[in-house]
Amino acid sequence: MLKDVPPALLTYVVVALVAVAAFPLAPDGVRPLLYFLIGSSSLLPAAFALRRREGPVRLIFAGLAVINAGGLWAAAQLAFTGNRNQASLAFIVAGHLLLLVAALWIVLRRGRGDVGGILDAVVMAVGLASLLWAVLLPPRPDTVSAGTRAGMLVLVLCLAGMLGALFRVERAARESLLALRAFLVVLPLALVGIVSLTFAATDDPLLRPGWIDALFLAGYVVAGAGVADPSMVRLLRPGPAPVDRLGPRRLAFLGGALALNPVVAGVQQLAGRPVDAVLLALGTAVVVPLVMVRIGRLAAQRSRAEAALAHEATHDPLTGLANRKRFLAVLDAELAAGSAPLIFFCDLNGFKAVNDKLGHLAGDELLRLVADRLSACVRTSDTLARYGGDEFVVLCPATDGEGLVPRIEAAFETPFVVAGETADVGLSIGAVRAEPGADAVTVLRRADAAMYAAKAADRGQRVRTYAA
Repeated sequence: MLKDVPPALLTYVVVALVAVAAFPLAPDGVRPLLYFLIGSSSLLPAAFALRRREGPVRLIFAGLAVINAGGLWAAAQLAFTGNRNQASLAFIVAGHLLLLVAALWIVLRRGRGDVGGILDAVVMAVGLASLLWAVLLPPRPDTVSAGTRAGMLVLVLCLAGMLGALFRVERAARESLLALRAFLVVLPLALVGIVSLTFAATDDPLLRPGWIDALFLAGYVVAGAGVADPSMVRLLRPGPAPVDRLGPRRLAFLGGALALNPVVAGVQQLAGRPVDAVLLALGTAVVVPLVMVRIGRLAAQRSRAEAALAHEATHDPLTGLANRKRFLAVLDAELAAGSAPLIFFCDLNGFKAVNDKLGHLAGDELLRLVADRLSACVRTSDTLARYGGDEFVVLCPATDGEGLVPRIEAAFETPFVVAGETADVGLSIGAVRAEPGADAVTVLRRADAAMYAAKAADRGQRVRTYAA
């Protein structure tokens, strides 16, 4: 994969990471300036990527620029006042938020066809991060304040969820994307760096050990290089859409994710350890909406699948009209209700000649065109169906069918054009009035016989009708 990386970009990454590795060895007074210099170098490759002018690329560049503005502010404060303050923290937080939004943008664009799988990955990653947080970082009054701890936990859960989403995108990808792999390196570096701050026992991010800063610097370098890699263009395209299935394992997983944080709190209580109220509140507030959205999507997907199956069972796949089964059900219901509807049995004249001359694909196209014209002739109260082959049937309520035939005659005045050739086909119509209480089979047999009588009548008309 590295052989596809431009030599200049690879050289930058190697040199910058060597500088990052040496950063913790630098004297304390030099580190702020060195932090700014190394961090700002990430803007160089990111600036070259701006010519693509994609939204995520601009956000990543802006995020790196804002972060480095914070680093420059800190270096200036140390150089001119000899003191460090919290002013640069706003820049750093804002920059990381921009990077997080850019990663979310990439996920939504690349994974738009795999929303369910991405939600599952996010829930899994957030749940795992919550569990590790509870085990490795129990609340202690001698460390950071509750507010700082809550802020760190929010960042950890957000970064973990984004890492899970990007990992799912990477798993679903059918091509090797170095830019995506780069972001899969950046997020763990940020996660480890943020978690390490809790061990530093300080609310001031500017007083943390040098190796923690090195983690963040490595992330900036990799982010700048990743966005400049040529594969970034492909990463911003929609990815594949894997099949999203609802099964017992998926439901058990979602249920376990909902129960995780309350169970962790219960175990902490039984073990005599202080309950991490911050984790219980924030973890639940993050996981529950994600799981509810996931379940809602699964329910909607199942409803759509059931509706599609029901539609396929009652409609003709070629024309989209009701099929014979659906038509018979409607006719049976009308007859059982004591109604006397008009039934029109229609058969194309000249269809076989089109099939023989132009082929079956042209014949299918002709059937779709006929279905469209007939659909324009019927009313919303009528039922139009493809009975089979080149036969169509129409059911009109007792008082609504008298004007149907003139509308069909007008619709068939214009010849059909199929495969670039004129298909001069006609229509034979058998019309019958159903008797109340009669069975559907008898009514359709009468209509079929009337249709054949129309077919045998004068052949000078394009639409021939026989009423029985």
